[in-house]
Amino acid sequence: MYIFTPHPENQMNFINLTIRQAVTYSRIQEFLNWNTGILFLLAFLINISLGYELRVLDAVGFFCFLCLLERLSWRAFKCILITSSLVAACYFPFGRTYGAPNFNSILSLYSSNPGEAGEILRVFPLWYYLISLGIVGFSLLKVLKCPGRVFPRWSGHHSSLLTVFLAIALVAPLNVFYTEGSFSLLNASYPVFRFVKDITLINMTVNNEHQRMQDLATLQDNWHIVAVKPAHQVYVVVIGESARRDALGAFGGQWDNTPFVSHANGVLFQNYLSAASSTQQSLGLSLTLVGKDEQPQYQNNIVTLAKRAGFHTYWFSNQGQLGHYDTAIASIAKRADNVHFLKSGNFFSQNTQDMDLLKFTNDALNENSDAPKLIVYHLIGSHPKACERTHHQYSTFVDNEEVSCYLYSITQTDNFLASLHQQLQSSGKNFSMMYFADHGLSFKERGSQSEYLSHNDQFQQNYQVPMFITSSGDTRQRVIKAVRSANDFMSFFAEWSGIRSREVVPKYHFISEQPAPSSYVTNFTPKRVDHDKLPQDPFVIRSNAPSRTVLR
Repeated sequence: MYIFTPHPENQMNFINLTIRQAVTYSRIQEFLNWNTGILFLLAFLINISLGYELRVLDAVGFFCFLCLLERLSWRAFKCILITSSLVAACYFPFGRTYGAPNFNSILSLYSSNPGEAGEILRVFPLWYYLISLGIVGFSLLKVLKCPGRVFPRWSGHHSSLLTVFLAIALVAPLNVFYTEGSFSLLNASYPVFRFVKDITLINMTVNNEHQRMQDLATLQDNWHIVAVKPAHQVYVVVIGESARRDALGAFGGQWDNTPFVSHANGVLFQNYLSAASSTQQSLGLSLTLVGKDEQPQYQNNIVTLAKRAGFHTYWFSNQGQLGHYDTAIASIAKRADNVHFLKSGNFFSQNTQDMDLLKFTNDALNENSDAPKLIVYHLIGSHPKACERTHHQYSTFVDNEEVSCYLYSITQTDNFLASLHQQLQSSGKNFSMMYFADHGLSFKERGSQSEYLSHNDQFQQNYQVPMFITSSGDTRQRVIKAVRSANDFMSFFAEWSGIRSREVVPKYHFISEQPAPSSYVTNFTPKRVDHDKLPQDPFVIRSNAPSRTVLR
């Protein structure tokens, strides 16, 4: 029998090829294992948790960075991974709801306190926290159960990881350079890097704004009054909270949840827009004189204008006076002659209701004074979590409990207005009462059982809010369909109260169908944007949701 024997040289080549294939397979097998799988999953989860737009390339680049760090320094790797994972786990619910860090979110953080923060945390669905726990769990699993192998000696593998990481990091800076002509590595798109950069820069901006507010709060106003001709003895401003216009039956909502406003004589504004989509920004821009630099002059506000015109002023609030520091709205409130905060310092330290504010009304109305009066009520209204506002009561079940509570919180505000209106009528004084909301809300997790409403700045409904005026002697209800903006609130307030000053020059007659200048709104960043170009977020009932009417 003949047996084939390979040539020694061919045999050696075959062995070398087999070894190379085996080594290559071994390296691939080493790379594609549970260890690297968990690491890639963590890189992906950390990237999506920080609120930025998801880009697969960023996840790949961050994964390569972690792999490289793991092979060079296990201690540094553990530090970076654990820190990133903890930050991502803590921020995931906020990133999912509010997006990446911005001026408004940092400002809200400073303006809040543990009570408010605790209530906000209860708004988020349970599965948000499960994802957060998963991030922490996978991080601990990687560090404790899947220790990496350190290869301090530089190799081609190290070079490959570094090359991919740097190549992806340069994509965004080069794109900016191509479009704008400036190059900076600070434009790198990695979410972890952007998160640190944005938090740092925004925090500096917020601190500067806070310092500016404190400086202005100590200044005397500089109004120059030209004439004072009030048509009423008492002017009442009711500031609502978080009420989107399409949730009110009086303004075209699908539910009959505003029996008072729907039938009261007065003026309904069908197209009134808030200045911004969060309380501090919106009211700061509405209730104060805004300078040419587009910044609120907190010392020049509706309270100081009324006082300068000889009005006696009152401010009654069911919102907190203090967060990390005095809020902009609290600094305005403190200028009034009589100030009462139901919540002393803490936003949610006490379980107070808006109706509790009405106990101050009679004393204000009966106080001996020939001067006209301005009375401001700042409600907690429909602030998330709505079921905390209503004690989990609702009248009509829509989608889920939280949405149902939100609609009932609108009814509670309507009841407040009805009761206040009755107090004003009973006083026998000539009055005018105005109600408007600071901003609206938008839906999150729409169509799911976890659906809820939250602050946002991306949709028209975040700025579409109710506005209503009723006065002594009104005999019918009038509807204003022209677009009106809270950016013009100061000029409207002067017109409404009969106060003329050199600083406030009305551009048009507010209570009319006279066309107004193009409206804009201020988003979270904060930047002015065209309201009409924003997408819609309509109030739509889920077709598969049960519908029932109860009062729990």
